[in-house]
Amino acid sequence: MVERFQNDEKCSERESTSHTRTQPSSRLNQHRRPADGVSSPWPNEKVTYYDDDLADEGSCSRLTRDAVYSRRYRRMLVVLLLALGLSVLLWKWYFRLQDDWDMKEGFMAGGNGTLEIAKVGRFEGTRIEELDARYLPGGKYDAEGQRRLVFVGDIHGCSKELKKLLKEVQFDEERDHLIAVGDVISKGPDDVGVLDELMRLGATSVRGNHEDRILALAPSTLGMESEAEVEAESSGAKKDRKLLKHLHKKHLKYLRSLPLMLRIPALPLAAKLTHKNKSPLAEEILVVHAGLVPGVALEDQDPYFVMNMRAIRVKNHLPLTEASDKHGKTKPWHNVWSWYNDRLFRKKSIKNFQIWDTLEDETLTGWDSWLGLLGLKSREKWPAPQVVVYGHHSKAGLQVDRWSKGLDTGCVRGGELTAMVLDARGNWNLSSIDCKDHR
Repeated sequence: MVERFQNDEKCSERESTSHTRTQPSSRLNQHRRPADGVSSPWPNEKVTYYDDDLADEGSCSRLTRDAVYSRRYRRMLVVLLLALGLSVLLWKWYFRLQDDWDMKEGFMAGGNGTLEIAKVGRFEGTRIEELDARYLPGGKYDAEGQRRLVFVGDIHGCSKELKKLLKEVQFDEERDHLIAVGDVISKGPDDVGVLDELMRLGATSVRGNHEDRILALAPSTLGMESEAEVEAESSGAKKDRKLLKHLHKKHLKYLRSLPLMLRIPALPLAAKLTHKNKSPLAEEILVVHAGLVPGVALEDQDPYFVMNMRAIRVKNHLPLTEASDKHGKTKPWHNVWSWYNDRLFRKKSIKNFQIWDTLEDETLTGWDSWLGLLGLKSREKWPAPQVVVYGHHSKAGLQVDRWSKGLDTGCVRGGELTAMVLDARGNWNLSSIDCKDHR
């Protein structure tokens, strides 16, 4: 009895010992027979036991994962990103500062304006004309502020598109006044039709380079030259002479009446609110065909460049007829114009600027006024900021910012004809219609 008990005890110890030993992998991977009547996929699966940490230790993926999730790596990444962001900001700040200095340098260069620097002959006609008071929205003839001004880009003889655009903006012949930015004729299919429509509406326009070319040929019209002289001319001059033969005396009279520049006084009902692009136009508006040199009085602007310029040299403000120049840094003239007028609007310093423009006294109040009377503080004079509406540069397309509105959108070559509608309170919006390619 005792012996049997001892044997049972030894067997129990052997069984407990066998449970603590590691089972061979061959036995772990053996398939076990499922119970009768029970369907299970696990007997057909190969079971493998391994330690992930031990298996991946030292591998590239494990080292990369440990580095990414480490606190030190995250700190380094944050510092790197901050340094990169700061570098970008400093880089932008440097170029902005450099661009700002280049702009200032152009205004400090000195000179006497751009009058006659093109040397292309004397301009015959009205240089500066002020909008008839009858057409000024909110003026003495429009106390209720019902009038609108409709500015239209280069028409180039596209009469159908002009009529369609006027219909699009709901042009009211009794209430609204049409103003064209020049190049109303040439290149298109119906120059005479455009002139007849403008004359019928009593529209105002400024002279563009194409009108100026036609008028330069007008004294010798109707094919008075010999065939040899005509043959020697450029294709553009031949087209101009061909167009000239279709114009009547009334058309030429209308073209000669077009001023080089049109001044529109500040709208009485418009309010100065902000400097952003969609601000009401509360300042004086200048209408020209191509552009103006900022800081130069209108009387000193060269007529040729007013009708032909596209860019300006930044450091000496020499106007250019092309968009770029290999002899110096250039910018679109309206960029320089906007920089300058935005500076005037914000009352930033213009000390040492060489400018030739009409100045208005800056009103001094409080202690400043008393110091000014005592001679302890000089009165600063500020040119009044102005908005320019222009055309001419169809390749650039619509160019609109706070201080300049470029409306030539290439109608005659299949682009659009664009209008800017301005109400008595200075609010404005743009409308355009698609055009047929007439090239």
